[in-house]
Amino acid sequence: MTFRDALLVLHIAGAGTWLGANVVQAVVSPIAARAGSATLSGWYRITSAIASRLYVPAAILILVTGVLLVLQSDDYGFGSLFVTIGFAMIVIGALLGQLVFGPGGEAAAAAVDSGDVAAIEATVGRLTRWGLVDTVLILFTMTAMVLQWT
Repeated sequence: MTFRDALLVLHIAGAGTWLGANVVQAVVSPIAARAGSATLSGWYRITSAIASRLYVPAAILILVTGVLLVLQSDDYGFGSLFVTIGFAMIVIGALLGQLVFGPGGEAAAAAVDSGDVAAIEATVGRLTRWGLVDTVLILFTMTAMVLQWT
């Protein structure tokens, strides 16, 4: 295995973690809702915590390995479209994590704990919509990477 191969495996593992965590959140939230308010509140607190404990390390891994892959490549550079898209996705993901997912998970948990149905619908709806946007953008970015758009 070459250094490039190792970097690429780690890069893909980071992206897979990000995408996989998004899918888990989309699937588990309705299951948690059916399990009762204590489970649902706990689940949203967990989603808030993984905004920094899972997504941030994955994003750092993707960023570092991506930079190293570009630096060692003779075929593409920082001006390549797919590299620019990748950097943009890291920035967008960081902003969504800090502004939407972290605080949104806490807000959803608090709404569930208080029994405020309108607040639950509003916060969960916001998390769901932004989660879908994030997932679509990740898939778009993965497509750009695989096809190496220039």
